[in-house]
Amino acid sequence: MSTFTESDLLFTFPDDWVVRKFDDTVAYQSLSGHGLKGVDFIALSPDGKLWLMEVKNYRPRQKAGKEYRAKRRPPAQLAAHVAKKFSDTHRLLKIVDASLRKRWWSRIRLYYLEKLRPNTASNYWFWTEAKRRADQPESLVVYVLWLETPEVPENYDEATRRELLAHLEPRIDLFVVEGERPHPLPISVSN
Repeated sequence: MSTFTESDLLFTFPDDWVVRKFDDTVAYQSLSGHGLKGVDFIALSPDGKLWLMEVKNYRPRQKAGKEYRAKRRPPAQLAAHVAKKFSDTHRLLKIVDASLRKRWWSRIRLYYLEKLRPNTASNYWFWTEAKRRADQPESLVVYVLWLETPEVPENYDEATRRELLAHLEPRIDLFVVEGERPHPLPISVSN
């Protein structure tokens, strides 16, 4: 299992998934500060899907010895913010792929990784494959908003989901989930 920490939560992905915590990648760090925001996780599942996952943890947390609570946005504001992150991530995938293909030797390396010997441990392969999946009309991009939302009205998750759907393309799969509620995803979370 691949395990990552985000927003004081421990996320576990299936072993056969290729996952990158976007903020920790060189690709993201080289592009940060240019007005684009990326999602928290980008994952490639063995069934050919590209997963873009944003995490929002509104549970009380400890920060510098004091309790901290993230400011919860109304569903419409949260949906607009997350939709921009999804959109920017698509743009960032194109930028990273174009950058990787600038030099002739990089194009040869990518051809080798794409056609002759795919290597899931390679960052070159990962970015090229993520962009390829994002561009395929028959390939499904799965959007996930992981919300940890204690003490909220029952319809907060669903209202956020409806607002988010209004911002996204019609051909997408969208999940708005929380770790303490049943969900269909093969991803688990713990504190």
